[in-house]
Amino acid sequence: MGHFSIIHPLLATWVESIFTVVLYFQLFGNSVKVLLFTGLSIIVILQSTRTWLLKSRYDSSASLLRYDDFLFDIVYTYVNGSNEKYIREKDYWFSIDRPLLGSNRLHERHSISSSLSKDNNELCFSLRSIEKFMPSFQGHIYVVTDQIPNWLNVSMPQSQLRVISTQKIMDNRYLPTFNSHAIEANLHKIPHLKEFYLYFNDDYILGSPVFIEDFFIDGKCPVIYGDDRLTSNTNLTLNIHKKAMLNTNALLDGLLSKVNASVNDSDRRFLPHAPHPIRKSIAEEVWVSKFADIQREQSSHRFRDMNDVHPTYFVSRFLIEQSNACVEQRRMKSACFPDGPDFCNQVLKNKYLKVKRFFNRLRSRSRMPKFLSINDRTNPNYKYQDRIHWELQRFLKEMFPQKSKFESKDCTL
Repeated sequence: MGHFSIIHPLLATWVESIFTVVLYFQLFGNSVKVLLFTGLSIIVILQSTRTWLLKSRYDSSASLLRYDDFLFDIVYTYVNGSNEKYIREKDYWFSIDRPLLGSNRLHERHSISSSLSKDNNELCFSLRSIEKFMPSFQGHIYVVTDQIPNWLNVSMPQSQLRVISTQKIMDNRYLPTFNSHAIEANLHKIPHLKEFYLYFNDDYILGSPVFIEDFFIDGKCPVIYGDDRLTSNTNLTLNIHKKAMLNTNALLDGLLSKVNASVNDSDRRFLPHAPHPIRKSIAEEVWVSKFADIQREQSSHRFRDMNDVHPTYFVSRFLIEQSNACVEQRRMKSACFPDGPDFCNQVLKNKYLKVKRFFNRLRSRSRMPKFLSINDRTNPNYKYQDRIHWELQRFLKEMFPQKSKFESKDCTL
């Protein structure tokens, strides 16, 4: 029966079993042997079907071939907040803007904090995770940055990875910018960007194989994840990030009508720190057709501002509430639970032993979460900061020891 091997393995099993049953009917007629063999054949078919379905769900090499059938891009925003030149330039512009805008709009801790943009080679390990857990990804990877890491391979023969400067997508009068909200509100302007794309922060890392259905359903419906926190909860300590959510909700509430009447707008939730599926046409509708004045105003904010809206959250909620396009909503826990299968977001603070226990717990898991985000918020004056950085680097090297095609040289050397 080897001639059936060119057919899909599951189909081949079905065809061979049916062919064999027919052959036995012809040879032996309607006998007990035929009935027994028919029963065994049915068992084989059912078992093969079950095995194939499980393999399709959990085997990365089988499932990820589906990425060949649906092209989408990946967009990163990247900044090395530890770079001395960057810090000097940022401090210079903050000294000019702060007196003009006032402390009620610019909060030093969240507007210019270097702890929000430290570089521990997260971008490098994120790219390694894409190569490992999305091996059949065929789209482009755009890195939006004005700083090119010395390890980044920007001369790849296939040009799969492309660096996009902020000058390509933003008006020069708003540059330089140190505001991720301003940059995110202009990502739809990336030249040749596909209709569907995943937006990554540079510290989003894939921890295990992912599937097309984790991001897009039927090749057209983005999957919007919300965590367990409501954005309308005003009891949360208010900072620039949370205020941006409230500002966005106010704009959504101000729309005259809701296209999707079945959506509960009181169930608006924070986006988890994980890849965000986006449709470019929806982003263009938000920033070009509906809220061009908000887009221009936000682009002018050189630093994170209490008047900002949250661009990714805005586009996601607009897709859910105001668009006729299909979308699927899913929930995801915001914390890093020991056995959580899909998501882990951990903030590293000035507690070395706690950090060490965290990484040991991750190592002891039977399976890493699909989406992993580790934020370094340690203080430069903390005496064990170097040890915490060493623990982080050690863990990431253990997960992704091999240099990727996106590196001109090993980023860990």
